[in-house]
Amino acid sequence: MSFIISPYNSKSHDLVYEICLKTGNSGKGAEHLHKDPMILGHIYAGPYINLEPKSAFLLEDELGVCGYVMGALDTKSFFEKVQLEWLPNLQKQYTDPLQSSKPWTKDEECIHLLFHPEIPLDYPEYPSHLHIDLLPRAQGKGLGIKMMDHFMAHLRDRGSKGLHLGLGIENQRAFNFYKKYGMIELKRDNESIIMGVSFE
Repeated sequence: MSFIISPYNSKSHDLVYEICLKTGNSGKGAEHLHKDPMILGHIYAGPYINLEPKSAFLLEDELGVCGYVMGALDTKSFFEKVQLEWLPNLQKQYTDPLQSSKPWTKDEECIHLLFHPEIPLDYPEYPSHLHIDLLPRAQGKGLGIKMMDHFMAHLRDRGSKGLHLGLGIENQRAFNFYKKYGMIELKRDNESIIMGVSFE
């Protein structure tokens, strides 16, 4: 089976959202956690393919799209754009869950983020960031490294001096992958780990 990396195209919008859901539980399927199949995509994929589509790339095989890597050249300006151009329309479609209704469902936790997005930490030495997800049929074949290499080259060509990313504290497989790739740990708390790599 052969795989190719290609620029994102809008025809693959729904497939990107689908992959986001199928890998949204620390790399495993999250379909059982969400009644709304779009909500994860609205947070972790939609902003990139809509606001910075030139920094989104697809992995495809004979069966179709089976992964993606996407991100932002400048995290700070991208987040500002998300707040101004992406979230307002979604906030019209959803209702912010009440604090009194806790504990929230996974959907409600995500909806809350649409109204109260996590402000990204400022890493001046690592201004870019990415998200990468591969379906099981594309895992374990060295394709993650190829996708990362492709995205890193994209960032370097545009003058980025470094990249950071976040992952869930329980996603040991991803942590080992990024560490092997040459990333260092920048920050850790009870829920997540931030890792980074410099291009300089």
